[in-house]
Amino acid sequence: MTKIVWAESALLGQGWANNVAIEIDGSGNIASISTDTTYPGGDRHSVIIPGIANLHSHAHQRAMAGLGECAAISNEGL
Repeated sequence: MTKIVWAESALLGQGWANNVAIEIDGSGNIASISTDTTYPGGDRHSVIIPGIANLHSHAHQRAMAGLGECAAISNEGL
């Protein structure tokens, strides 16, 4: 079963587009994107923008591992 999501404006890879119809397939994937379309009924939105990818990472922690664990050499108490 496909679903159409329609928006007055959408931010696409080429920039802003008007009257955009996005066809979603049964798996939830985008099947097609059409611009300058008439509202077919169903989900209607004013503006649609792409979601932000989850780029969260702890790689910096792995790179720093052990760097704060070295004891300093001190001349105190000699």
